[in-house]
Amino acid sequence: MIMSTLSFAMHILVSSYKVLAPVGQLLEYVLPYRNMAAKAISGSGSINFDTKHLKKGDPLPPYNGKLRIYNMRYCPFAQRTILALNAKHIDYEVVNINLVEKPEWLPRKSAFGKVPSIEIKEDVCIYESLVTVEYLDEVYPQRPLLPKDPVKKAFDKIIVETSGAIHAMFFKSVTSPDTITEATINGYHGALKFIEDQLKNRGTTFLGGDEPGYADYMIWPWFERVQGYKNTDRPIKIDPIKYPILTQYIDNMFKDPAVSQYVIPNDIMEKFLNGYKLGNPNYELLNDN
Repeated sequence: MIMSTLSFAMHILVSSYKVLAPVGQLLEYVLPYRNMAAKAISGSGSINFDTKHLKKGDPLPPYNGKLRIYNMRYCPFAQRTILALNAKHIDYEVVNINLVEKPEWLPRKSAFGKVPSIEIKEDVCIYESLVTVEYLDEVYPQRPLLPKDPVKKAFDKIIVETSGAIHAMFFKSVTSPDTITEATINGYHGALKFIEDQLKNRGTTFLGGDEPGYADYMIWPWFERVQGYKNTDRPIKIDPIKYPILTQYIDNMFKDPAVSQYVIPNDIMEKFLNGYKLGNPNYELLNDN
């Protein structure tokens, strides 16, 4: 009887371990980041966005325990993550990457060798821009960016998907204007009209309400770049008469602190894009001025 009882007790202990072990492993990952999030709230005014872009042969900077973003200063996708970090007043550091001559260690921090990637624990990295932002919004509860309402959240994500047509128009305008077709232009204006209508229907300064939210920050990098064409007659120009609400929206976004501290002057962006088009971008333009 005693042996039977001991055998049963051992069975319970082993079964409990099998059930609880994965939970313990999960908590090992989650709880430190929750605690880190509670401590990592600060202003972003002291963050150096313009660090040298590390390239092949450059050593990996030692990890110091602070949340880190592997970034490229002119990348619109990485900018999404930077804007979320700024808006939520998260303390972080920037490691800029030369994407033409990538450091040998980059795949260790981003499996696909792309930016953005955020390092939340040494060699524990999350990448892809929208994934990083949703992670940050979940782990750092201050100033939520995504709406709680499922329908509003869905429409915000639809807006972000719509911005793909803006990205396509911008990329073609920079690299190969002769490939811009009527379909490209129609898709572009369809996206502009959809966002204009969303702003009108919501009746708010920003898509997120009185201050920018998820959709605003995720589509902003394209508008920051497109407005550089406002004094031209190129098809990408946003007509303020045709899109008055959107034009005012862009002006308001430029004034947002999360945006304004990271804006790249038009002349610098133009120089970078000219080099990018030729396959020889100068990543250090902001440091040369």
